[in-house]
Amino acid sequence: MSTAQPFSVVADFPGANIAVDRIDGNDVYIHQELRGTSPWWFHWAFRVLNANGRKLSFHFTERITFPTMGIAVSTDCGTTWHWTGTDALFPIEQPNGFSVMVPGGADDIRFAITIPYQQSNLDQFRHEFPQLRCDTLCHSRHGRPVELLHTGRTDGLANYRLYLSARHHACEAIGTWLLEAIIRAALADTPTGLWFQEHVEILAVPFVDKDGVEEGDQGKDRQPHDHNRDYDAGLYPEVFAIKKLLPAWIGHSSTIALDLHCPSIGEKRAYMVKVGDKQNLDTQRRFVQILEHCHAGPGAFLESDHGSWDKGGNVYDNGLQSTRWLSTLPGILLTGTIETPYAQIRDAVITIPVIRSFGESIAKALRELWLS
Repeated sequence: MSTAQPFSVVADFPGANIAVDRIDGNDVYIHQELRGTSPWWFHWAFRVLNANGRKLSFHFTERITFPTMGIAVSTDCGTTWHWTGTDALFPIEQPNGFSVMVPGGADDIRFAITIPYQQSNLDQFRHEFPQLRCDTLCHSRHGRPVELLHTGRTDGLANYRLYLSARHHACEAIGTWLLEAIIRAALADTPTGLWFQEHVEILAVPFVDKDGVEEGDQGKDRQPHDHNRDYDAGLYPEVFAIKKLLPAWIGHSSTIALDLHCPSIGEKRAYMVKVGDKQNLDTQRRFVQILEHCHAGPGAFLESDHGSWDKGGNVYDNGLQSTRWLSTLPGILLTGTIETPYAQIRDAVITIPVIRSFGESIAKALRELWLS
């Protein structure tokens, strides 16, 4: 005769994604939901209730892979996160799960593929920086307001303009952490921040796939195409609104447009994806060289990670990506995607301070590029 389980595994918070196949004692059998992504992707996040003091083993019953630092864990309802390290993962001959000892006082413990960034994180950021204006770009398919951040010099007299976007792929949370970090640096009471506030107007879309972010979708390779293959189709209201807004806002100014992503799950390099014609490629290379000088660490950014600059990156047969569209607009000085790993940049473990350090270095490099 079966008895009720003393703990539960649930996906009932923003960004969560998991399906429970069964629970057998302290062994939990689960899989991530693809939700329209094809053929496969690896995002998941869930919480366990009332498992205090138990050692739990989580077995993924479908294809899975894990970050280089193990699993992201929170015992304070998602306020702070730490990494388990790879010791928590099953042995390499059985690479489909992980085991964790739940602390005695943790009646609510969360696990995720990386450090999440949700609506609540953006709300906290806005509360911390009241000068950060938030408008509504549009409403998502499911009726959510899609935030459009506006800051820096906004009186129409800025010398330069910076456009930032993140979460074309909903699961790539570190992209929005980096977007926040760049804006933080631009609003700081530092030489770099004060220069931005005098000279640069900033526009940012932190959640391009707003529904996917809040509902915990993969986002990547969503069918028939994802948000970052939609710039020749306009299937999604967010992309339609971006394409309507940006050409007039950019005008013929000296605008830099960065799209912030995460690479494959095991990647340990941060890098810029090549795109566009020779002029943009040359400017990308110059920016990469400046950023290498600005960001020696933690998690060094290196030009040597970028290979040849002779060709302009990927051309996809299932749609046009944001930066390739941006590269065709008059007034663009530089555009490109910056890929920041989910868990580790070289020897630096991904934490909020590490991301903020990288964002500060990017802001410094942008300033130097504009002034060069």
